[in-house]
Amino acid sequence: MLADLNDPALQPDSIKAGLIPEITISEGLRIKLYEMFSQEEKAYSKIWGATSVVQTDKSYVFFSNQWLYLAVMCKKYAQALYQYCDFFDNHMRANADVMNCVKAQDYSGSAYVNLFDSDNDREYMKKFINGDQKFRPGKNLVNAGDKIRSCKDIFGSCVLGKMDVPNASSAYLGNLVYYLAKRSALYDELDNEISVQTEVMDSAIKLPSIVKDCAKTIVDYIYKLDEFKSISERIEVMDQSIKLNTGNTNGLLPEGNWLRYMFARPSSGMFDTDSSSDKIRVFDTEYLIKVNAEKYRCKLTTEWIGSEITEGAQGNNYLQALIKLVGYYYSDVLEIKEEGGDYYLHVLRKEFLISGLPDIFDSRFSERYITSLLTKPFVILTGNSGTGKTRIAKQFSQYLERTIDGKRNWLIVPVGADWTDNTKILGFYNPLEEKYVSTPTLDFILRAIENPTVPYFLILDEMNLSHVERYFSDFLSAMESDEEIPLYKVSGEKEIDGNKTTIPDKIRLPRNLFVTGTVNIDETTYMFSPKVLDRSNVVEFKPDKKTVLDLITRSIEVNNVSPAGNGMAEGFINLAAIIRNGVCNVEQVKLEQVREFLDSIYGELQESGFEFAYRTVKEIRQYFAAAYELQKEEFNLTRTMDEQIVQKILPKIYGDRKQIGELLNTLEIKCKNGIGESSEEMTLSLKKIDQMKKRLDKYQYASFM
Repeated sequence: MLADLNDPALQPDSIKAGLIPEITISEGLRIKLYEMFSQEEKAYSKIWGATSVVQTDKSYVFFSNQWLYLAVMCKKYAQALYQYCDFFDNHMRANADVMNCVKAQDYSGSAYVNLFDSDNDREYMKKFINGDQKFRPGKNLVNAGDKIRSCKDIFGSCVLGKMDVPNASSAYLGNLVYYLAKRSALYDELDNEISVQTEVMDSAIKLPSIVKDCAKTIVDYIYKLDEFKSISERIEVMDQSIKLNTGNTNGLLPEGNWLRYMFARPSSGMFDTDSSSDKIRVFDTEYLIKVNAEKYRCKLTTEWIGSEITEGAQGNNYLQALIKLVGYYYSDVLEIKEEGGDYYLHVLRKEFLISGLPDIFDSRFSERYITSLLTKPFVILTGNSGTGKTRIAKQFSQYLERTIDGKRNWLIVPVGADWTDNTKILGFYNPLEEKYVSTPTLDFILRAIENPTVPYFLILDEMNLSHVERYFSDFLSAMESDEEIPLYKVSGEKEIDGNKTTIPDKIRLPRNLFVTGTVNIDETTYMFSPKVLDRSNVVEFKPDKKTVLDLITRSIEVNNVSPAGNGMAEGFINLAAIIRNGVCNVEQVKLEQVREFLDSIYGELQESGFEFAYRTVKEIRQYFAAAYELQKEEFNLTRTMDEQIVQKILPKIYGDRKQIGELLNTLEIKCKNGIGESSEEMTLSLKKIDQMKKRLDKYQYASFM
């Protein structure tokens, strides 16, 4: 029944106090934490984005929400410890005979012995009561004078004694963990929310303590970033090696040759690790360095010096020189710090804002598309053929392009009319050849899984050329449930570019995968079901007449877009993680206006059979949160509500005049009246409603597409 508190599986993870990530609490969880503190402490409590405050019996306590991260780190131990507290309070404290045994430390007394089902539990509880330091740190439960402490009183000292933080961090951290341990469902919710955040937001990478491995980790990271483009001016190619020139650094480094032979070329005897040399001089990984339009194969040397650079010491590869050069040339995206004798690589992320995007994305359609991607990883772009749907998806992918191991982070896949099941996307196991036959899409997803801090963009072109439900149903379900997609039941392998890569038997769609489907509506395509439309934002692209006709007199736009600077792609995925985690910084009064507007149309939609439910409301809220973060001071409530009516509500409405005629009239009035105190009309929605009404007049039937 009682857990062994010495069990290694229960112990909190080791931490570095200076590397605890900032934590942002979603509003739903914030409310639950507020209720928890209100029950445990006095009436006043405020859970903020970064710092929170509660009123205790004695005073106010301010604490960083990083404490919530610490609470999650010791969750297993805290919940096991609380089992003891709960048993003591509910089965022992009120039993006078048992408490007499405890006060007298008579653990062989019948009242105490008969309370437990096993000898282990009896011994564990004895150690818990007495504060056996090998079993649990902290105070004894029995005070001098036989006074019994409260379990809450000892809980903090137990927790702080188990964590790598100073006790000066405040005993209230122990109270926080105690309150959470009492509420397992809330603890699980907090654990899940912080795990989602830190999966992307945890910005510190501990570098290896071995000098040569530390150098390789740094080199591998910057190679993934830009294939050494940022340090290209320092690269010098010689007959047998490639070095970084460390001269003339304006005081960054002392004058000297501190990185004399970083890389070995194939012409060097060091390049071949299978040579007869008695010492391996290079790592196996090959790099392709581009200098002055030429490409050079090379391998990183294993010979590194970890000591400080001193004047006059020449002709070696110094880790300190590499760290300082990388820190200087990649200062916009990373920082390497020394803490407690260890090095940590901190990844910096740029703030992602609409105002910071190139002019090519200066259109409402582009902004709606980007906001939708942040809201949910599945967006449908619809419109007539040739209007630029695929182009805008491709251009945004190019803007956030990252090349890792020679493979870029976006892929366009034309959907075929023969896509009758999911094998065109996920592949299949061939029992005759005893191997898994993969697809470019599955290979792409596996690369996304391997690189969780980089966004991966999958563009399914002409998505409705086949029945979407036939080939995409697994994706739709997995996006909603976060469950794994089974691929096969036996082990399978395939060759990819000459390297043997194992295909897993099941996959979970990674959070850094963004799927865009382009849709044309004509006699060769299939309509989407409400199930598909309900699981996406539908963004319709209809360029205005002037923009189209202007192409006659001006040059046609260049399709390709230059990639953004380092840190922008990471900034995008970081913002997406925050939004999907429920963080919403829109003012409460404005959210209440959104609620009132949706309430005003709910009845009419319900009567016609098109009412929205939990998923729609959740995604509308997330869209508002994303729009606010992207636009900041330019955020417009009416405009955002307009976009969600036309992207989430109208796409699901279809039928004849009897079914939707009156509904369209009601929605038209609501959209003309605006939202809240604003009388601003919702122009996008009104234009679409007018189109649907005209179609209803002409054909006696209308739908969004």
